[in-house]
Amino acid sequence: MKILYYCPEYYYRHGGRTHARGFFGALDNLPSVSGKFLFPKSSPSNDTQNNPVKTRTRGRLWFLPPTMERVVRYFMPRRDLTRALISEIHAHECDALVIRIGMAQPSIKDINRACPDTTICVEINAAGLELDMNPLLRSLLQRWEVRRYNRADAITVVSSHIKTYLESRGICSDKILVNPNGVDIETITPIGITGIKDKYGIPEDAFVIGYIGGMEAFRRLPEVVGYIADMWRDGHDDIYFLIVGDGNDMPAIRAAVESNSDVLGNAVKCVGWQEYSEIPKLLSTFDLAIFPFTNAYCSPLKIFEYLGAGVPTIGPDTPAVREAFQDNVHLKLVKQDGSNFIETILEMKDNPKLRMELAQNGQQLVLNEYTWEINARRVVEHIENRRRQ
Repeated sequence: MKILYYCPEYYYRHGGRTHARGFFGALDNLPSVSGKFLFPKSSPSNDTQNNPVKTRTRGRLWFLPPTMERVVRYFMPRRDLTRALISEIHAHECDALVIRIGMAQPSIKDINRACPDTTICVEINAAGLELDMNPLLRSLLQRWEVRRYNRADAITVVSSHIKTYLESRGICSDKILVNPNGVDIETITPIGITGIKDKYGIPEDAFVIGYIGGMEAFRRLPEVVGYIADMWRDGHDDIYFLIVGDGNDMPAIRAAVESNSDVLGNAVKCVGWQEYSEIPKLLSTFDLAIFPFTNAYCSPLKIFEYLGAGVPTIGPDTPAVREAFQDNVHLKLVKQDGSNFIETILEMKDNPKLRMELAQNGQQLVLNEYTWEINARRVVEHIENRRRQ
């Protein structure tokens, strides 16, 4: 099977790139895949993730408010992109096209018409669940969105929550594969390098809680800073919080740190976005990795990476996480109202044996079931099954 993978996120600076590169790289290890091709072939010119100072022109949609412009661009198929993908399919005689759903989308209907023998699979991580607007308009747009997905021959989603959402809007269950995130163990294995704590001004005997990832508001990192401050007020002044990443909520995080500076001092370190090659070094400094809050449908990539690296982990008590991991077996889960966050942190801090047991169990599960090779194999098998129908 020859596969064309459409994924602009391959070049971006967030978890989408990790997923894209992990999946695309793993195709090399599958005997049933005789060829793989990536589109676009280089970083898109409007890649604001890699070039934050670049200003994107609004073109024909200049008259729309920014939020509405984003919605229109999301739902309006790109004809130039459609033609380019059709050309790539014909040039490489591709049997399958995998489309990662993002802001710039082709017309699946037109590709089907031009390439009837090519199986189209869409990869969905969020769907229209994230549309923030009038409920009636959101419902109408979500139905429009789902009809577009339904033109594909196969669909992969990262959680059963998204599958249920799609089924409730008329998509056949057999078309949808639930396929959580994965890891490449070679790229995340912690590296025992001395001097990391000293580099960030963290005492050698500190208990380091670490977070790696984006800074969207739903991650609630300013709230986490407040919990760290509360623990310091109660005398747990050996706890340090290392935040790795960047995003829209960074000003709110820095404000939370500043408002608690009389208690925390320098106990919270925001080190910004780091090259992926630096992540193993950072993981080696974590006594406990956290990803405590997220959306119900999200399959947090960093939880898979934390556990794959053998780091004790606290995750969010959400349906998507519970379907992959067991509380008190592979990791500890915190309630989404935050009521047991401090209690769970202190339980893990005070029990090294528990941390070790959970880390070992979590790592074994991830390496047995959630590598990118296993992830890619599931996708390819799903496409093959759909081609036979």
